[in-house]
Amino acid sequence: MKKIIFTITAMLSVFIASAQSSLTQAEYFWDTDPGQGLATPILATDGSFNSAFEQLSKTGIALPSVGLHVFNVRVKDNVGTWGPVFKSVVSVQTTLGNTDFELSGLTVYPNPVKNTLNFSYSHDITAVTVYNFLGQQVLSKSLQTNESGIDLSELTSGTYYVKVQSQDKAKTIKIIKE
Repeated sequence: MKKIIFTITAMLSVFIASAQSSLTQAEYFWDTDPGQGLATPILATDGSFNSAFEQLSKTGIALPSVGLHVFNVRVKDNVGTWGPVFKSVVSVQTTLGNTDFELSGLTVYPNPVKNTLNFSYSHDITAVTVYNFLGQQVLSKSLQTNESGIDLSELTSGTYYVKVQSQDKAKTIKIIKE
């Protein structure tokens, strides 16, 4: 039986206009915003959003398909105002208890990278895809080699996610572009 336990740790902060503002509700959604109040509700671990840091947990969260997705969280204050959406890119991967599904032995360097990000693996790398922090694809390259590089010089400085594929295996790596 497959049991998914998904723990979300979020820094919940509110710019408080008055001493009586507080958080009363939180919700999450994947990728597409269904609208304020229409996403999946999240309950605080202790039943109250009474601190700036809450550990939010839920068992049985339906995950999106395998790949990169944008996980979104938003909170509501006690006067009914929804705050901004906090976003994070998440790599959803199938876990069957076998580490061979990831590309063990894949080498990606340098990280941080200035211009060219290099790859090497024992089998042919078939594709490299680069995503920005919002999960948007910014670069893609098809390959058929076990050693290669990808030119990132045109990208702005920041955090990116690089998905490297070889045959039916894939691995996503977080990189820093200087």
